[in-house]
Amino acid sequence: MADVKLDHVVKRFGQMETIHGVDLDIESGSFVVFVGPSGCGKSTLLRMIAGLEEVTEGDVYIDGACVTEAKASARGIGMVFQSYALYPHMSVRENMSFGLEVAGEPKEVIEKRVAEAAEILKLGDLLDRKPRQLSGGQRQRVAIGRTIVRQPKVFLFDEPLSNLDAELRVQMRIEITRLHERLGNTMIYVTHDQVEAMTMADKIVVLREGRVEQVGTPLSLYHAPQNRFVAGFIGSPKMNFLPVTVKAASAGSVTLALIDGQEIALAADGAALRPGQKLELGIRPEHLIVGKGGDVEISLHCDVVEELGGTTYVYGDLSGHQVIVESDGETTIEKGKASLFSFKKERVHLFDENEQAIAVERRVAA
Repeated sequence: MADVKLDHVVKRFGQMETIHGVDLDIESGSFVVFVGPSGCGKSTLLRMIAGLEEVTEGDVYIDGACVTEAKASARGIGMVFQSYALYPHMSVRENMSFGLEVAGEPKEVIEKRVAEAAEILKLGDLLDRKPRQLSGGQRQRVAIGRTIVRQPKVFLFDEPLSNLDAELRVQMRIEITRLHERLGNTMIYVTHDQVEAMTMADKIVVLREGRVEQVGTPLSLYHAPQNRFVAGFIGSPKMNFLPVTVKAASAGSVTLALIDGQEIALAADGAALRPGQKLELGIRPEHLIVGKGGDVEISLHCDVVEELGGTTYVYGDLSGHQVIVESDGETTIEKGKASLFSFKKERVHLFDENEQAIAVERRVAA
């Protein structure tokens, strides 16, 4: 196990800067996920940790040692890529042992490590097969096994499940999580899928355009996003955002006018707000209640109703703004008609013109 530290890491390709001074501390033995939209720099950041991409400025530390100038092979890392990169002419056993053979490890050591990795990943019955005889999930397990036998200090995963179908992705998420629990190694995992991030990570690093937007546990990001981007990225379906106008504000409260004309008072930090200021109110689809039961009631014209069995999604319209509602499968909503919904005030989020969160008092765990 080893900790990883990034000290003001910058990456430029020519004159274009893609990573902007990232500072990050990753604890030994943790499972950290880099998440963000395509092009946000998460894979570039991972490749700089691995030594596959040169660091323009700043330093990378692994296990307390500066490895900024060290070769990838000298960093004590093992990397699993999006493509399986298996040798098609070699068996599973040969693919897993090849790196150790090149490194000159004794035969008995190689056999022991391959057997241990095969047992962990349930590959024992597949050791003599060729990659073409394996499913996508089995091939990815072989790629992970090839990394395990090297006994790295840090595992790096670069979108390893993106080539798998939905059912296999769920199964592999479980297997990788169990692998971390069993081995205890530091793992850094890159994905654009926030569901993967939420279900696997001890800590999530949310990236946008080469900058870290927020770092925290999955639930802290869900309950207390620091800005509108994180609020909209974490959670599925994503958070609803509605324009509101400040009617009155003080150090401990703010009164807002919704787009349908009604006013609501929130226990929030309104000291820096002024009447007439335009803000955005956020409410997650799963926090909207069908019918009465909340502090604030709204009427939505229900354009689309998706009944998925255990869950129902309603796509409604509030004064020209789409609102998504997530409810249980017992909900009966008529498409094409207006229905009543409500929400509790402590469930809302508030964002200023700079998309930064305004503190709202809530009675839910953060």
